[in-house]
Amino acid sequence: MTQDFRVAVIGAGIAGLACARRLFARGAKVTVFEQNRRPGGRAATLRTEFGNFDHGAQYFTVQSHTFERTVAQWMQAGIAARCTGRIIAIEGKTTEDKTASSARYVGVGGMISIARHVSEGLDVRLDTRIGSILRVGSRWSLLDENERSPAPGGFDAVVLAMPSVDAARLAVAAPALVQHLNMVEWRPCWAALLTTHASSGFDFAGAFVNDHAALAWVARENDDSGSERWVLHATASWSASRVSTSSDDIASLLAQALAERFNFGFRPAFMAGHRWLHATPVRPLLERYLWDAESRIGAIGDWCQGPRFEGAYLSGDALGASMVP
Repeated sequence: MTQDFRVAVIGAGIAGLACARRLFARGAKVTVFEQNRRPGGRAATLRTEFGNFDHGAQYFTVQSHTFERTVAQWMQAGIAARCTGRIIAIEGKTTEDKTASSARYVGVGGMISIARHVSEGLDVRLDTRIGSILRVGSRWSLLDENERSPAPGGFDAVVLAMPSVDAARLAVAAPALVQHLNMVEWRPCWAALLTTHASSGFDFAGAFVNDHAALAWVARENDDSGSERWVLHATASWSASRVSTSSDDIASLLAQALAERFNFGFRPAFMAGHRWLHATPVRPLLERYLWDAESRIGAIGDWCQGPRFEGAYLSGDALGASMVP
């Protein structure tokens, strides 16, 4: 493959970046477009004056030898590290230590460190929302929300690295692809980010909450000043029933749920809510990726073979490899 082969990857989550990295390594000219101000997708890090929050994925696991080799390289480069914090699961009055149940890994300095590492050397256009893709001759032209082209000259292929719902909207020129994309259902997840003035006294870094209508997962991190940062993830059913509630109200409700379930009082120095509308695919397709050879449109993500960080990375990497002749 030479740089005459141009590929547009729409979405700079870990799947899109993995695909772009693979294509770039084989000589393709790749441009990545991301609607947000930072890469990483659900594995991004939100930076605030009260500290940094991994408000989507706080960690990832490894199941395949292929991904294990990749993670080993990240660890050698100082980008990823083993999670050493205590992980528990609580239900009623029972607390189970889950620390040794699975090896967990984190991005050093935040999960966004991994996205930035994978994107090094790539042409990534942030703050660029693609509204449509049009066939012009033998190439694809991308248009932003203002119907302007962010990259004149067109592309030989387009990769949609985003939730299947959004991919289906852009892939109208590939009906067979759209049919598969529409098979995936999604569950939302509300997240709350909190900074407390003082330490709670707890010794865990994360807790699976198995007995609460609102809380599903809580993550806790100590600050150098003695305060704590918390990330709270709501259950799918609770999130779905409040999908249109304001983020401020959600943050207050989840903060109250945290105080009640863990029986401690606090006064937040900072509090915010974030809605992951497409957080978890209900029934993944059990395919590595989707590819329509006639239109040269592909689609990737954790909705292909499993709702995990690893699944997203391998989905993008596999499509990138398959596009190389």
